[in-house]
Amino acid sequence: MSWSDVSPIVVDIETCGLPNAADYLEPVQADKRLKDPEKIKADLAEKEQARIDKLALDWNVGRIAAIGWWTAGEDTTVLVNTDETQEAESLEIFWRRAKHRTIVGFNIKGFDLPFMVQRSRYLGIAYPTLDFSKYSRKGIADLYLELTFGQGTYDQGAMRRSLGAFCKRFGIPVSDEVKGAEIPALVAAGDWAKVRAHLTSDVDLTRALAIKLGAVVMEPENVGL
Repeated sequence: MSWSDVSPIVVDIETCGLPNAADYLEPVQADKRLKDPEKIKADLAEKEQARIDKLALDWNVGRIAAIGWWTAGEDTTVLVNTDETQEAESLEIFWRRAKHRTIVGFNIKGFDLPFMVQRSRYLGIAYPTLDFSKYSRKGIADLYLELTFGQGTYDQGAMRRSLGAFCKRFGIPVSDEVKGAEIPALVAAGDWAKVRAHLTSDVDLTRALAIKLGAVVMEPENVGL
């Protein structure tokens, strides 16, 4: 097996809510202290919107809108998924590409990989057995855990602990202005070009950060990729 066959694979995903997510959710309840009908209506609307805003973060009622990855010697690949059929196909392709490789990403133990595994379960796609234990480095290199020394969200510092913030701190240029929270709206609007561009940027930033941290070691002929 050649070096390129087992070199790390850098991955990131973009997510959105399932169109039928409401089928799996309990109805929201208004604050029982409210008596005024208009205030009750406003409270219900606020809670419903807050729940809608969380759908893309919940792998039980969300789906993968796009999967992006990079491997040595190849350009960044991004597959957008307009429906669950494409999502299933993208997951199958990624799991095949990731076979025998260390999977590298930012907060992939906390979000991306659990989301991908759970969606694979719901869609009936075969997936590998992954070690999600916090301190294990077997098969997964989570740059977020590395940079927060395993403290994650409990690491309360002055600087944000986001991918963009760490890239800037390491001198890696960040030009993409789209935020992950905007992806569901872009999906709803059918603006797949922006979804693709944002994910491509995030994969490339993750790769650059991984190189800085030594999670990805570039051979001379691949430095420019």
